[in-house]
Amino acid sequence: MKIERLLVVGDIHGQWDKFQSLFAKVRFNPERDLMVFLGDYLDRGDKPVPLMDFILAHQETKGMIFLRGNHEQMFRDAHYAMPAEKKGFWEWLSSPRQMWLDNGGRVTCDKIKESGRGEALTRAWIEWVERLPLCTELSAAGKTYWFMHADCDPGLPLSKQDQNVLLWGRSLANHPELHQGETVIVLGHTPVQYLGYAAKPQWLNHGRLVLMDTGSYCPDGCVSCADLLSRTIYQSD
Repeated sequence: MKIERLLVVGDIHGQWDKFQSLFAKVRFNPERDLMVFLGDYLDRGDKPVPLMDFILAHQETKGMIFLRGNHEQMFRDAHYAMPAEKKGFWEWLSSPRQMWLDNGGRVTCDKIKESGRGEALTRAWIEWVERLPLCTELSAAGKTYWFMHADCDPGLPLSKQDQNVLLWGRSLANHPELHQGETVIVLGHTPVQYLGYAAKPQWLNHGRLVLMDTGSYCPDGCVSCADLLSRTIYQSD
């Protein structure tokens, strides 16, 4: 397959309307495009269910690659955690379930229950999350690209990366100069606004690092997609 556009989508966080407007603008074509999603599909936003339906319907779509984010990990861990009412107060406060609820999961939990499909939808989502890779490497137009949700150690091969760093780290977002290699590293997780940038994808350190989280749930935020080959940016209304 000859890739004409190497597309990457940043954090969505349950913002279904914003994602719809973005996806319409991108005009994804599986015959010429490769689209990588960097994770954090749910939580914080109030329309997780239609987003879940869209993603589950497209999990086998040609040209789409979905990666796991820390919010997918929290959803999974919360699902398998001991119910909060069976824990002591301090255990409950630090439990995986409470951690998810306190980080935007409460609205996701409520909306899934309201759907009337809670058990089946949760089961399908968990099964999907458990199949999601944490990172991937792609080559296009003579360059190598690494994709992961949050962070990595540029000095290690992808197979040696620490899971917590891939899902939770912020070292490269805060210090782009730490990466001096030729590989282009593409990240979500850290809203660019929090780093002092405008709400659009950022190419940093002479293009070695690309930040794609444009704070979809922030007052000035949006869901963003970029073609890494042309640096064309697409954003939600």
